[in-house]
Amino acid sequence: MPTFSKFLCPHCSKTLKVPEELAGKTRTCPYCRESIRIPGNSLSTLGLTNFPSDTGDVPNISPTEKSTSATLLGDEADSASSDVSLILSGLIALGLSVAIFLAMLPFRSNMLGQIFWDRGVIPYWLTIVFAWALAILFLKWLHIKRQKEAMLLDVLPTEISEEINPKSLDKFVHHIRELPGSSSKSYLINRVLRGIEHFRVRKSAAETVTMMESQSSIDINNVTGSYSYVKVFLWTLPILGFIGTVLGLSVAVASLAASLAAASDMNALKGAMNAVFAGLATAFDTTLLALIMSVVIKIPMSALQKSEEDLITSVDEYCNENFLRRLNDGKEGGSERGAGGSTSAFREAVEAAMGTHHAELEKWLAKLDSIGGKLTTQMSESWEKVASRFQKHQLDFAAQLREQQTAHQQQLHDQLQQMAQAAQAIQSTLTTVATQTEQMQNSVNQSFSTTQTHLQTQFQGLESGLSSLNNVLVKLGEQSIVIQQMPAATETSKRRRGGWLGSLGWK
Repeated sequence: MPTFSKFLCPHCSKTLKVPEELAGKTRTCPYCRESIRIPGNSLSTLGLTNFPSDTGDVPNISPTEKSTSATLLGDEADSASSDVSLILSGLIALGLSVAIFLAMLPFRSNMLGQIFWDRGVIPYWLTIVFAWALAILFLKWLHIKRQKEAMLLDVLPTEISEEINPKSLDKFVHHIRELPGSSSKSYLINRVLRGIEHFRVRKSAAETVTMMESQSSIDINNVTGSYSYVKVFLWTLPILGFIGTVLGLSVAVASLAASLAAASDMNALKGAMNAVFAGLATAFDTTLLALIMSVVIKIPMSALQKSEEDLITSVDEYCNENFLRRLNDGKEGGSERGAGGSTSAFREAVEAAMGTHHAELEKWLAKLDSIGGKLTTQMSESWEKVASRFQKHQLDFAAQLREQQTAHQQQLHDQLQQMAQAAQAIQSTLTTVATQTEQMQNSVNQSFSTTQTHLQTQFQGLESGLSSLNNVLVKLGEQSIVIQQMPAATETSKRRRGGWLGSLGWK
């Protein structure tokens, strides 16, 4: 059990009650909200004066205040809660989501920015759920901080009364009403007020002990239940990541089918293959982002839950040390118990009250262990099944992708071979055409050569004939021609000469 001691706040001079383990540490005063350093020396040696006594200094409680004390207890006892506002956390989450996407905007050309901006709609939902969980954890941290500050309050000062009995209850209630208003929602104030109300009604210390134990369990359950939304978000993140994986794989498969349909067009094929890889990037990047966000949420959630459970333990220790130990119902040596601390009668009453619940508690613990083991086993099996199915799906898809790629490569290879054969046939045809063209050229050249030789021979003969004619004409020009009567025998020869000269244009 920790030892609690008192000291005065140096700013507001209010009395604070702290455990010895906080000596030398810095805390916030719940009254004036100033930062104070708890003295490192023995707190029990610090002098405190001018405290009210049991008789004269305690303010008188009017009948009206006494009549309203029960209503006060009922209202404040139900006000302590570990839940936070979903609306406020949702608004914070929207602002945080916008800030995250704006922060990722300069990195859009890199992989980090592309995961948030270029992987479909799933990253937007992942960011909102992630930011909502962070907002709830931030509000929980503020709540736990206020709860720890309330633990410094001297809720049940010994200056009012060393023991807590039916006569001093109204004085303690009046003192609690004067505490800072924000502390009325703390676990400590709620626990003490419930204990005082129960003790006022039942007039039994043993039943009050049992009730306080039940209230401790209620507070623990309240703390555990306050993290339900965060656990739901923590479960939602990997599910959204898996949905993104399925959507990405669907896009990749559809794009692959389109690439096969457009195999004859290389540009269309490149575009379809780019779509396939984009779908695969969406599938894997959304899962990666969801897993990272889950880890980022899980670590602070576990730390905050552990801190709040430790806070409930501190409240239990405070109530055991400063409330239950001072209860005096006036039965079986109650006055001695109030003056001298825990006695055997009080211890017997506590043990009797605890004995009725010990066996049942053991059964519940065994059931909880069994349920926890079953839940762990079922969750492990479920995740293993999901992982095996996902792995099988990935392997099947990879095998199908390899088969389709192999078939597509074979098809491209066949087309290339056909194109090579066609090119070879064209080359052979061109070679034949070139050979025929060359032969035709040679034939034409030979024909031109023969024609040229023939023409030269004709022109030479013509030139020779013209030279002979020219000589004849020259001779005819130098001689006179005597026309004589030729006999009939020579008429034929004349006609022949005339015919030859006539063919040359002479008469």
